[in-house]
Amino acid sequence: MTSPAPLRHPADELPDIFTTAEAYAAGLTKRDLSRDGYRRLFRGVYVNIGADPTYAEQLAFALRTVPSATFVAEHSAARQLGGVTPPASDLHLGTRVRTKSQHDGISLRFYTNPPDLVVLNGIRTTSAGQTYLDMARSLEFMDLLVLGDSLVRRSGCSPTYLKNFVADSSAHGAQRAREVAQLVRTDVESPNESRLRLLIVSGGLAEPKVNEVVRDPKSRRKRKLDLCYPDLKVAIEFDGRHHVERSEQWNNDILRREVLEEMGWRFVIVTSSAMYADPRRVLQRITDKVVVAGGPRMPISDGWKRHFG
Repeated sequence: MTSPAPLRHPADELPDIFTTAEAYAAGLTKRDLSRDGYRRLFRGVYVNIGADPTYAEQLAFALRTVPSATFVAEHSAARQLGGVTPPASDLHLGTRVRTKSQHDGISLRFYTNPPDLVVLNGIRTTSAGQTYLDMARSLEFMDLLVLGDSLVRRSGCSPTYLKNFVADSSAHGAQRAREVAQLVRTDVESPNESRLRLLIVSGGLAEPKVNEVVRDPKSRRKRKLDLCYPDLKVAIEFDGRHHVERSEQWNNDILRREVLEEMGWRFVIVTSSAMYADPRRVLQRITDKVVVAGGPRMPISDGWKRHFG
């Protein structure tokens, strides 16, 4: 005798992300939604607890859920573009309609004029330049530099593009955007490289080159340096201790430095605690190393206090 098929709960037909209206139509109650099987994504929208929707999928669903929102903006746009910003708990969407978000977990930004948009994975998103300009009104100088450097690296835009995009803007934060854009560089691989470079420049020292590539004359292998003064063979590198968890990478870094030291390079290794606890001492170590390498003693200004004081 054939066993009867197991009964399916109506909620089994729900997608990974669904609205409360869809849940009620499937036979769930408000009490059901408060139990362990579901997680609220934002007001009126839930996720099956075993599901792991991507950030892009969450944004796409949010755009379908909020009729007045037609594109992704600000923090969410930065993340979509590969930019780095401080964490944000809300999804950020843009609208041309003067309205407030009725959904906890979704922030709406009203645009008086049409913003510059691109389409990423089928989702309309403010462009790299628009996102950089929009974030300039809320981010601190250092965080905006991190964003600019990361957008250049991850979105394919250039420092010149960002400069030109904000050049004639009168938007709130545009002056800061223009100031920071002068310091945005290509090939910056991490936020802490951006922060360390800002410390050096704001402290009055000469701007180091970013991610200089040198070739080992013995092995002909290419070696990359975070920041350096190539003429003096002085390298400045950030060590965040994260490599302790990746021992192979950490060992490779040690061996790389040994090879470069054999080639005549001198290193200043900077940790996160040193950069924030005693930034002037970091600047002093750098200029001392430059002098040892035969360069001039660079005077240290107090400009670093604006960002690290």
